[in-house]
Parts: sequence; structure tokens; C-alpha cells
Amino acid sequence: MEMIEVNLTTWRIFSIVLSIFVGVMSGMSGYLFTKSQLSQTPSINMGVQKSNSLIYLTGIVIEKTWSKSAEYWIAGDSNYYVLDIGYLEIEKRSAEEGVILRASEAIAFESFAEYVGKKVEIKGEYVESKPYQPKSAYESYPMGMDGRPLPRGAGFKVYEIRVLN
Repeated sequence: MEMIEVNLTTWRIFSIVLSIFVGVMSGMSGYLFTKSQLSQTPSINMGVQKSNSLIYLTGIVIEKTWSKSAEYWIAGDSNYYVLDIGYLEIEKRSAEEGVILRASEAIAFESFAEYVGKKVEIKGEYVESKPYQPKSAYESYPMGMDGRPLPRGAGFKVYEIRVLN
């Protein structure tokens, strides 16, 4: 077995310690700068509020009809309703414009029709997609890279809805 000898002079030790110090400080200063910037960012109420585990969203209800798209597949019905929130960033988008509206025990699916074109505030919770189980071997459906059917059912389960002026 051959041994490698490293000659550590005072200058080499100093340069190693200095480079470690500079690396740590530059990483720390980036962290501190980001943290100070975030703490100084003014908060603006853009229509998203959390209340216990329920969330409030504000937007305009739109009705969408069948199309051959991933959004339609996620919605899962021939016609579906979406809350258009514009460019507001939210936790989980399920539609291009915002979130697909899902019925709950409190709000029936058919009642979304009376809010189409109106600005509303909704209270509810996000729901995740569920794996799709084909009903027959001859059924067509979109597939993921793994060859399985894409999941469907994501959206926003609505418990309360009210029209805004």
C-alpha cells in the first residue's frame, strides 16, 4: 500500500480555513438577505384567506364544456364549473383559470349554475385527485408515463358561496 504525504504549511492551512469561512459567510449572507427581504415584503390581501382548515377564495364562476384536455379529464363531467381567480397564486390549481369547483353536502353541483359570471367568495377545502379505475378494457383514457390511467377528481370542495358586489 502506497502512502501519500501531504505537506501542510501554515499558508495552506490558512487558505483552507479562509475558503471555508468565505463559503459559510456567503451562504449565510444570502440566507440573511432573503430572510430580511421576506420580512419587509408588505402583505396584500389578494382574496385567499385560511380559517381553521377551510380556505376562502374570491373570483368569478365560469362554466366549461367538454374538451379533449387534461383539465376536462380532472373535472370528470361533461360540463363543469371553475372559479377564475386570474393571476393570483394559490396553493393548488386544478384548472387553467384557478380551481375546479366540487360539490359538498352543503352545496349541490347544480347550484353552481346560478353563480356563472358573478364574482363570488367561496369557502372550502382543496381535494386531491384519486386514481382512476377503468370500467372496461375497451375504455379510452389518458395515461401517465407509467402506463396507468391519469388520476382525476382534484379541485376545491365548496361549503359556502356568496355573491360579492
